Amino acid sequence: MNTTPFYAKVAAVAGRLLVLLAALLMSAPAEISLARTAGFSGGTEYLAPFVLSLYAVCAAVIAATRKKGVRGRLSSIVGAATALGFALSAQVVAHLIAAGYVTSGPWLVAAVSSVPSIAAAHLLHLAVVPKNPTVGVTHDEMGCGNQEEPKAAETKERPKKRSQGRSKPSLEVLTGAAQMLREANQPVNAQSLADVFSVSTRTAHRYLSTLKNNALIA
Repeated sequence: MNTTPFYAKVAAVAGRLLVLLAALLMSAPAEISLARTAGFSGGTEYLAPFVLSLYAVCAAVIAATRKKGVRGRLSSIVGAATALGFALSAQVVAHLIAAGYVTSGPWLVAAVSSVPSIAAAHLLHLAVVPKNPTVGVTHDEMGCGNQEEPKAAETKERPKKRSQGRSKPSLEVLTGAAQMLREANQPVNAQSLADVFSVSTRTAHRYLSTLKNNALIA
């Protein structure tokens, strides 16, 4: 029986969303400040949280939902790690600059300016890559659509073997056959019984033995 308190379940479900929103809000000021330091202005600096923290979140979710054997899984994992690296670096550098430990320079401007293009290219790449597992190439895709169909003999299932056993005629049937042979002035032996019942001579010998054992023939 599950003994987890109800409030604990609510906290686990709602807490994830609240933590995510809080983390994004806390990251936004530093990312906006870093974008301004790199030269973004005219309101574009407010888009920095979308291409840093939010991009990292999206890339992580995509990487987690791509199963093994699906195209783009490796690139999604690499992209998620790269996006997380961008977001972490942006926070660290922005706070170091704000604290006066680091000053802006060409390397910082170049690095921050490249993030939007990388994020856009990576997300578009993941959007166009199929989510289905890779499958083999069909004959039509290889230009072999006009190949002959398999022979009927190869595609048809082999018929099941018939039972090798044959039910033994009853004593009345054997007696009637012997009487028929006598009326036709034919000998009652293994060969004649084999002809009547369409069986092998060996089987007819057993029929003949049955007649003799029951004193129906001499």
